[in-house]
Amino acid sequence: MPAAAIQWFSNRLPAFCSVWGAMLAGMSVTYDDGMPAPLSDPRVNRREPPQSERNRTLDGVRGCLALLVLAWHASSQTSIVFLAASQAAVCGFFVLSSLVLTRAWDGRYGAFLLRRFVRLWPMYTLCLGTAYVVAQRQPVWSQFFWYPPMNPNDPALVDRPAWSLCIEAWAMLAMPIFVRFAGKPVPWLFAATMICILAQKIDGNFFFAVFFVAGAGLSTCEFRFAPLEHWLPQWLGRISYPLYLSHWIVLNHLPGPLILRVAVAFAVAQMLTWTVERWSIEVSRHASRLWPRPAMRAV
Repeated sequence: MPAAAIQWFSNRLPAFCSVWGAMLAGMSVTYDDGMPAPLSDPRVNRREPPQSERNRTLDGVRGCLALLVLAWHASSQTSIVFLAASQAAVCGFFVLSSLVLTRAWDGRYGAFLLRRFVRLWPMYTLCLGTAYVVAQRQPVWSQFFWYPPMNPNDPALVDRPAWSLCIEAWAMLAMPIFVRFAGKPVPWLFAATMICILAQKIDGNFFFAVFFVAGAGLSTCEFRFAPLEHWLPQWLGRISYPLYLSHWIVLNHLPGPLILRVAVAFAVAQMLTWTVERWSIEVSRHASRLWPRPAMRAV
């Protein structure tokens, strides 16, 4: 195995282990009577996740993941580095995205892709375009449509976190496959994981499919952690997408002390949340109306 391949895999091993640890620890749910359900109980795989209530814990997790990535990039300008934890955070975003989208899946593939495009593209395009301007580089126009798929070491990156949005966008095409693993037993998920790892021989980015499979597998579990539902993690969750995409530009192109640039990164993320983020969320919610639900057959 080439040295570069060994390094590539070793860099991802902590994230891979953390996901499987979460899978094995989190694959316990509760029955309606409040008693814990073991993995072997068939009722676990038939349990439907609640759709009527937003899980605020997951919002808090999203905010903490974005904060961890920011801390990584900020610390890279100091003597303190959070490399392994930040890599796990990025992969955690993939797990979380798949978990939430699997729960919301209604079978309308076209409507799903339209909603995701409207939800992700405006913020991605704004931040990528800004990065090209401040870096004074000639834009690669295909990158505005997530092509070609990138990796975190791609020299073409002008906004470093943008590579994961390419992975996210291309993974959405396979969402009908990922949702099939919702509630599947651990052996099924492990087999799918091995297939994803073997598919790296085709393209190294197939490795990240592991985390989308894991998210779908965890979608039938319910996660609640009160500290993540307090105002600070919730605020971080609300600004997480703008913060994730814009902080690299602020930290690396704005002059001044690091603490000031970090404060500006949060301020920019909040302004983007009030504007572009709010607009894209509202439009994505209405986008599915352009794709009618299939008519019910008469019995």
